[in-house]
Amino acid sequence: MIKAKFYKPDEIAAMFKDGMTVCPIGMTLVSASESILKALEKSFLETGHPRDMTLLHSCGQSDRKDGIQHFAHEGMIKRIVGSHWGLQPRWMEMIANSQVEAYCLPLGQIAQLYRSMACGLPGKLSKVGLGTFVDPRYEGGKMNERTKPLEDIVEIMQIDGEDYMFYR
Repeated sequence: MIKAKFYKPDEIAAMFKDGMTVCPIGMTLVSASESILKALEKSFLETGHPRDMTLLHSCGQSDRKDGIQHFAHEGMIKRIVGSHWGLQPRWMEMIANSQVEAYCLPLGQIAQLYRSMACGLPGKLSKVGLGTFVDPRYEGGKMNERTKPLEDIVEIMQIDGEDYMFYR
């Protein structure tokens, strides 16, 4: 018989280590684990850990004050990769001030990346983003001066003579 085990938010926050990648899902605050996000913020503010994490989001899980806004502290997140930035004023300020590495990718491609990750695939192949600011031949989705010299997180691949974007 399977027995459920329940954890308190602080216990879950203690499981996060420096340098990990966090991928909250949901649109705005739908499906947000607010108690866990708050516990992670509290841990960082009190101990300085976890730090230097990567935050990947597809739909801006925020409402201008909660959700992933709890992670908008310099040092807590080293790199943010996402889309749908309108409900994230603290993140937009940090990005504009180059306080975090920041990439903007198409919302639908990030959503499909979750599926690729679940399948153990190396990424997502698509024509979406070709010829736009996401295309590495242009800006590669890099949102600020801090990010411009960094590696591209998307690449161009050719298959049967046609260009595709590969989202890793």
